[in-house]
Amino acid sequence: MQQPSLDKLNDIVEPGAASWWPPSWPAIAIAVALMSGIALLIFWLVRRRQQSRVRKAAIRQLQQDRNMSIEELTILLKRTALVYYPRKVVAEKHSRQWISFLLIPLSGKEKTTYEPLLNEANKNFYGIADNNFNRHYYELARLWLSKDLSKQPGAEDV
Repeated sequence: MQQPSLDKLNDIVEPGAASWWPPSWPAIAIAVALMSGIALLIFWLVRRRQQSRVRKAAIRQLQQDRNMSIEELTILLKRTALVYYPRKVVAEKHSRQWISFLLIPLSGKEKTTYEPLLNEANKNFYGIADNNFNRHYYELARLWLSKDLSKQPGAEDV
């Protein structure tokens, strides 16, 4: 028997490189999860910046007018609180409840400093306000606005 000639054999053709398209299902799932995460991060950053902008504007307004009345100061604080908390929660607070609400994000030492305002709240919110109450209420408002309200306990639960 005669051996076949090697000249008559064809060369082995190597296959081309694997294409990246269409991607595999795990690659699609990872890409969708990554894009969703980026979209949520952007949404969170934009919302946080808007909240911060409202709080900083309230601080500027508070610093510009140091002689605000109790009503004006309460309106400013409630407008700011509406950015962080649901309307139903903020709207139902008044007098003692409102001051208690403002005391929530404060530390223990800060709370003891401003708790006497609770006893004077009804008289000063609905009667003739005295200068001492106005000064302490202004300081409480300035302190409350200086806190990062989005990180305060109850911001998501309230």
